[in-house]
Amino acid sequence: MNKLLTSIFLIFSLIGALPLMAAESAVETSSIYYSIEEPFTINFLNQSQEKVRYLQIKVALMSHEPTVLDSAQHNLPMIQDALRTLFTEQGYDTVSTVAGREQLQQQALTKIRTLLQQETGSDGLEQIYFTSFILQ
Repeated sequence: MNKLLTSIFLIFSLIGALPLMAAESAVETSSIYYSIEEPFTINFLNQSQEKVRYLQIKVALMSHEPTVLDSAQHNLPMIQDALRTLFTEQGYDTVSTVAGREQLQQQALTKIRTLLQQETGSDGLEQIYFTSFILQ
């Protein structure tokens, strides 16, 4: 009888702890964002048959690890330079399509991950978002 009561108590204790464990894992997996405040403005004069064309992009970074975004913020000048170079290399015709925009977003993610890996040893950046994408 004593073993039965002990087993029942143990089962109820474990069941009671499950919501706490689920809450802890939910906190650990929440997304954290860092927005690069300064927008990137690119002039496409040379890539658009000498027509005045501009691209302005605002970028936000996403990770589940605060240290990754802290590293990104610490290395912001390097990230901004790399993104500005990447955006300048693009052609107007490429970025004016949805597929081109998605490809540019993936290239930017790869570029930033590589930089963070080289500088910090961690590439836990999970996604970047273009929070504003103005093509004129």
